[in-house]
Amino acid sequence: MNRLLSLGMRVLTVLLYVFLLAPLAMVVVVSFNGGPVPSFPPTDLSLHWYGEALASDNFMGGLLTSLWLAAAATLVALPVGVAAAFAIARGRWPGRTLVESLFLSPLIVPGIVIGIAVLVAMAGLGIGNAPLRLLLGHALIVLPYTLRTVLAALTRMDPTLEEAGIVFGASRSQVLRHILLPQLRGAIAAGAILSFILSFDDVSVSLFLGSAQHTTLPIAIMSYMQYNFDPSIAAISAMLILATLAIALVVERVFGLKKILGS
Repeated sequence: MNRLLSLGMRVLTVLLYVFLLAPLAMVVVVSFNGGPVPSFPPTDLSLHWYGEALASDNFMGGLLTSLWLAAAATLVALPVGVAAAFAIARGRWPGRTLVESLFLSPLIVPGIVIGIAVLVAMAGLGIGNAPLRLLLGHALIVLPYTLRTVLAALTRMDPTLEEAGIVFGASRSQVLRHILLPQLRGAIAAGAILSFILSFDDVSVSLFLGSAQHTTLPIAIMSYMQYNFDPSIAAISAMLILATLAIALVVERVFGLKKILGS
């Protein structure tokens, strides 16, 4: 009976992996189709649509915008999230729960509502610069992830380590630099990775805050699909899948994904 149950669980696990990975595999296969429309299986194999995707100003411009925007939003949200996590976890002041709820509210508010709210607020403040609008909007939506990962690590950390450092003569800044931050490196890295991925993949906020000259890659792909249906979409998607896989392998090789994600 136990063997049958174990076999059944293995089969379910395999089916789950197939269910999750099959669409990605199909996108990669379709990207090599040489015909004018996506088809599975491909009628003939070609790299033509990879060249078309790489030569597209919309896709490449959107890619550059998404890369700098995700990196900048992460750099803005990370120190704010770390500082807020320290204040909430180590502070003894009234209203901490309310402040934490406010910082985490973008997790439960729909993205389209956040996009409209930020657009209205920026218009009220007279901020018409699209890159600045995008940066502030993306920093807002990724901030909860940096805060939550660092806050979870801080609540699990033994407070006697800080007390021991102070007892032995270390200042608060030395305790922070030499005791706390080294133990939080995994949580900070996890928050940074999540922030970068979520910012790069965002659609709802970017849709309201971008402009014709500053369009992210997801918005560029969505706009392209409204009037065109060819394998270049599959080609750019396949390149993103392969790039993400390569980054994951490098991070696993250098740092260890399980260690970074706190497993």
